[in-house]
Amino acid sequence: MKNHNLSTETRESRLGWLFAAPFLLMFVIFKLYPMIYGVVVSFWGRNSASKLTDTAFVGFQNYINILTSQSFWGTFRNSVIFAVIYTVVIMFFGFVVAILFNREFRGRTVVRTCFYMPYVTNMIAVGVVFKYLLNPTRGPVNAIFRLFGASGPKWLNSPTMALPTTAVIAAWAALAFNIITCLASLQDIPQDMYEVADIEGATFWQKVRYVILPYMAPTLFMLLTITMINSFKNYAVIVGLTGGGPGTASRVLSLQIYEDAFNYMKFSIASAEGVIFTLFIILINRLFNIWRNSWERKQQ
Repeated sequence: MKNHNLSTETRESRLGWLFAAPFLLMFVIFKLYPMIYGVVVSFWGRNSASKLTDTAFVGFQNYINILTSQSFWGTFRNSVIFAVIYTVVIMFFGFVVAILFNREFRGRTVVRTCFYMPYVTNMIAVGVVFKYLLNPTRGPVNAIFRLFGASGPKWLNSPTMALPTTAVIAAWAALAFNIITCLASLQDIPQDMYEVADIEGATFWQKVRYVILPYMAPTLFMLLTITMINSFKNYAVIVGLTGGGPGTASRVLSLQIYEDAFNYMKFSIASAEGVIFTLFIILINRLFNIWRNSWERKQQ
């Protein structure tokens, strides 16, 4: 009987590995190998179209060149500004809109669908639409300003407004995921808690502070981590809206990595920039985890 059970477990284990094999193979080919190769190339002087075997090992020289480059720190600063605006906007409005959608009102299903549509829309298409809408001279948005005698901002053509405008548009396009996740968390809150709050005479803001936020805290921390990571995946929206301009006003690190690698053939420099960028994101994620663990200990 034991041999029969062992044989069954062995077959099930082999079957599991068989089903997992395609995913593991794709992961190794398209994820693991490029990551390892990128780290290796970052320590070589392959900053031309030459083969890796024709280049010399330079150690940390690529990293030194990057960390002493003003252009790197400029694009790094833009990436952080983009990430902060994106994260704040999407976390705030995701929470607020979820609270509004949690209430019954006429046409709620239609409104929910409208909010979800941008999430499944290609970012390049979003960029084309908003470039038309925000055109300083022919766009309908500035046409509204002209009705009131104002010229309206330059939006994507302004060195000061291009980056914040792009970040807000990107947050709008990705807002649906946070709304849906917050809405699911809201609906898991026991109705008894609201009834007790009503009996105690709690106001709406008191319900938010003492009922909603404590129950939603784990979900909000999870969303904060995901949103922060996604905020640095900003290549498509930058290319679709500004291309990094005007000048370098909205040039972010993801765009610089791409251009260094494929426009200027600086493969080692681009790889080193990618490694630094990845380590920075891991550090931020670690700080968020420390903050979350500290908060959870205080609640116990």
